[in-house]
Amino acid sequence: MTRILLIALALNLTACASYFKKKECESVNWFEHGKKVALRGEWLNSDKLVNECRKVEAEIQESQLDQGFKSGMQKYCSPSYAYQVGKSGDFYSREVCEGPQINVLLAEHKKGVKDYCAKSNGQNAGASGKKYQNICPKDLEPAFLAEYRKGRKRYVQAMISSRESDIHEIETKIASRRADLSYNQGRLGSLEGEVSALEAQRNFTPIANSSQRSYLDGRISSLSTDVSSLRSTVSGIQIDINNLDRERKTKMDEIKEFKAELPSLD
Repeated sequence: MTRILLIALALNLTACASYFKKKECESVNWFEHGKKVALRGEWLNSDKLVNECRKVEAEIQESQLDQGFKSGMQKYCSPSYAYQVGKSGDFYSREVCEGPQINVLLAEHKKGVKDYCAKSNGQNAGASGKKYQNICPKDLEPAFLAEYRKGRKRYVQAMISSRESDIHEIETKIASRRADLSYNQGRLGSLEGEVSALEAQRNFTPIANSSQRSYLDGRISSLSTDVSSLRSTVSGIQIDINNLDRERKTKMDEIKEFKAELPSLD
């Protein structure tokens, strides 16, 4: 019986996940998504979202997806965009742009990479927050990286400071929500005690005393509504606190990662 219940629960959770994934898929602008996939230099059949939506048999506007991909591919496979990909410090996907002009595109990308890897661009590249993709030619890399590390160090230090500020703000919110929680838990306990006392009083009230029992029933009903509302409030506050705790932990993990990176930037 336990196994059957577990299987039923698993199926129910799977159904829920599929339902929400389908709802997410329905809200996608498939033209723009197809365009983004192409501008990343990827094929549609390798895109995570497309595959997930197809897996749950969600309704995908395939024609819009295809048109968007073709639009993005047209831009991606242009000399100016190939240059920009290189200038951004990214590799170029030649597979998406196979054709007679591929050599032109690769040449433009190489120019962009050369400009990205210039010593004068190093600090800006590092300060942008984008990690180095090991793309620079060996003759340019040493001078570029020396400057890149300076910019990256400034970025990392700024991120640590920003995350510490975020944590302080989150902890202030947590303290406030915990005060709210304590206050509302106190109110809830008081109301639950009052309801229990009224229920005990009603149980000892003779059935013949209908007016008194009617009054007690009315009070119990009214207070029970308040109790239900307060329980919902308390539950909501606890969820807020849990979410804030998770957010704080995420920020702390990010700080830990940034601090671990700092020694390599000296």
